[in-house]
Amino acid sequence: MKRMKLWALVATIILSAATFTGCKKDNSNNNQWGAETLTFKVKNSSVEFIMKKVEGGNYSMKYMYENQETTVTGTLSDFYICPVEVTNKLWDAVMGWRPEGQLNNGDAYPVSNVNYYDIVKEGGFIDMLNTLCADQLPAGKRFALPSEAQWEYAARGGQKSMGYIYSGSNTLDEVAWYADNSDGTTHPVSLKQPNELGLYDMTGNVWEWTRDNFVYFDKLKLNQGFNYVCNADNNYRVTRGGSYGTKQTGLETAYHTWLGMHQSYPNRGLRLVLVDDFNEENLVEPTRPDNLLTIAVNNGTVGYYLPMVEVKGGNYELVYERDGEQKTVSGTLSDFYMCQTETMNYIWETVMGSKPQGQTESEGLYPVTMINYEDITKSGGFLDKLNTMCADQLPAGMQFALATEAEWHYAANGGRKSHGYIYAGSNTIGDVAWYSNNGGHASHFVASKQPNELGIYDLSGNVWEYCNDWYADLADIPAEQGTDYAGPVSGNRIAGCGGCYDSEPYACTNAYHGREIEHNGRNATLGFRIVLRHIN
Repeated sequence: MKRMKLWALVATIILSAATFTGCKKDNSNNNQWGAETLTFKVKNSSVEFIMKKVEGGNYSMKYMYENQETTVTGTLSDFYICPVEVTNKLWDAVMGWRPEGQLNNGDAYPVSNVNYYDIVKEGGFIDMLNTLCADQLPAGKRFALPSEAQWEYAARGGQKSMGYIYSGSNTLDEVAWYADNSDGTTHPVSLKQPNELGLYDMTGNVWEWTRDNFVYFDKLKLNQGFNYVCNADNNYRVTRGGSYGTKQTGLETAYHTWLGMHQSYPNRGLRLVLVDDFNEENLVEPTRPDNLLTIAVNNGTVGYYLPMVEVKGGNYELVYERDGEQKTVSGTLSDFYMCQTETMNYIWETVMGSKPQGQTESEGLYPVTMINYEDITKSGGFLDKLNTMCADQLPAGMQFALATEAEWHYAANGGRKSHGYIYAGSNTIGDVAWYSNNGGHASHFVASKQPNELGIYDLSGNVWEYCNDWYADLADIPAEQGTDYAGPVSGNRIAGCGGCYDSEPYACTNAYHGREIEHNGRNATLGFRIVLRHIN
């Protein structure tokens, strides 16, 4: 009989004796900080898991993102980390349910398709785990997501690092499930070799959430001091490690990327650390869309997702305001989808091949600006190329387009779920909008404020949004608009809605019959949002 490799034997021990099976003994009084391994049992269950000690120290680590790299330095205290990603069995033991939409929901597979709020909010996974294991925690300690620095330090092997490119090896297939060997799916944890600290799947299988807000390198603190965690005014967190679908680029231990806190995908999971107690941030969980259609935008080299929110149509009665005047319009809209965010630079560049010049902020998570109506709608323009690129994913008879003004105002008001707010999602403008009092004369990451009732972000503020309608004065807009009204048949300027980072509050209201936009003009305050509708 062939001899089993040592690492495989260790993995078997971890799986069978510590992490995933029932246990016969209560270790609640045995966990002393400083021990090499701590064992925990989830209260009212038979599920155990272990945490391995990571000796802290000074670090100098490379971070990579796209074609950029930088070096960060700092110091970490000792902490503990789980040798495997959180499994479905552990998640279920704590939460009493398993997430829908996973590729595999078996006990030993990493839990996935969970967003940041599912994990960190009050009543979420970590809060519940800390409660269920409270009598087993060393004094003054708690479970948490790792900071980005803790994650990379551990992935590199900590004080035992051999300087590998990937976590535990320079040969990907030894340590990772990734695009070339995964068959496009997740795998049970700890089937590959561990790294120098005995940690599995730090490269590949699923991306892993961290505590840190994502920022681009020009805003990242490089001399990080002691136990650094990045805090920034956005709703994006760093994810690390790559997944079953990641190609070789993106799997380096140094690779630093992001995900919106509200987003969940089958390739995102988590890993636990045990650290000094701290006060968890007070998170307000955003409204989740009832139905989200996710469209992959991929040019063969790079790809991103378009989250399209279903907007149920119906009869509407909307108030339009402009220059102290009001007009009530009514009509009927068919069902349509609206993008959850303004069109980002990532999406524009993926479709068009380059980003527009002259933007206040041009990194990928910012809304694209400095584009005109023709750039978006002409033959060979953005919408034409996007519809071609995504043709095989679109519902039958539907295409991407700019919103009509009626669709835009209907969605901004919350559609059938409207609470009658002044702004899109709130009566308090600062909760939902970047505008003149907080915008700082520049655009901000999309989806960094609270969404509206439909789960759609930035319909108030950040950047003005092109509609598909010609602009008309209030007096010339029909009060009775019929079905799927598409605006005047001709005009000289295009209608824009929503206000921007420099706008006064009145211009960011749901009712504001907005901006008159030059047909071929370009402006750093002006972007757009797409819809998906049936085309006659």
